[in-house]
Amino acid sequence: MGPRMKKTCVLWLSLLPGLALAQGAPISIPAPAACTVEGMLDEVRVAMKTGSPAYQRYARLRLKEAAIAMPPEALGRAVSQERDPAVLEAVGAALATKASNAQKPELLQPLLSRAKQDVDPGLRAAAVRALKGAPSVEFMAKNGDVVTYEQLVRDSAPEVRQAVVENLVTESAGIYFGHNAELAETAVKAAAASGDPSVATRLLGEVSMEAASPEAVRQLTSQLRSEDPGMRAAAAKALGGVPGTESPGARRSLTALYRSDSDLAVRKSALEGLARLGQSSARPLLESLRGVDPRMDPEIDAWLGALKLNLQEWHLLLREKQRLRP
Repeated sequence: MGPRMKKTCVLWLSLLPGLALAQGAPISIPAPAACTVEGMLDEVRVAMKTGSPAYQRYARLRLKEAAIAMPPEALGRAVSQERDPAVLEAVGAALATKASNAQKPELLQPLLSRAKQDVDPGLRAAAVRALKGAPSVEFMAKNGDVVTYEQLVRDSAPEVRQAVVENLVTESAGIYFGHNAELAETAVKAAAASGDPSVATRLLGEVSMEAASPEAVRQLTSQLRSEDPGMRAAAAKALGGVPGTESPGARRSLTALYRSDSDLAVRKSALEGLARLGQSSARPLLESLRGVDPRMDPEIDAWLGALKLNLQEWHLLLREKQRLRP
């Protein structure tokens, strides 16, 4: 065990008494040998089966922190051999932490292989979830796109598809704060490939398009012609968040969609996209759409009422509109 590894183990072991007091129950302090990959996995295994939620979080976090100083080969072997989904997710997240800290995307290959090829859908989902919070889109690309989210989102297991959504939504908000073109393009491609309306709707609705490339915007616009109204509605909302350089084309597409699509949910989403693209300057366009479908005029009136307040932040404008007409 190297000096850095020993320091990490001592630090985490020193936190155990406080954790025990917080839980109101005694916790046996693991021996220093638990700071080997095998020993710490044994601790995680026990925590996942019998520990409180707080202790489970502690065990996972302790493993991730210690992984920075662990041999990558040992972590990779553990990922390849683990059969318990909860433990695989924990050791996979530790390997992702190691890869990110060392800036060596190739370390993720055992985890990506499990995510794509394992016969057990629970283990595939666990391997995907282990990537959550890591720059996984970038790392997949640097591994030659042998495994991609576009492939994983086609998985027959709903839990795998859901893990893909959670990863991309978390990565968009928590790592890049909505400003990553590759991530936006990945979300658009995954939504189109999924064949699952609930997956596509959430990807397009929650992954930021603020840095979307022209190609991603073109792909997004093509979804306005989807046979599925849920996909058309999700794409319309997403187009409202594209970069300013892409807004003229998006505005034309959304206006045409509102005039031609007979689905009320799609028309409602088109109005939201138009309001977001223009905010205060969107009022004349929205007013011009009154009468196209009289059933939607109250929705237009709500947007016009909210826009009169000249709110500068989109979330505040959306909240005000929701107050006027949910």
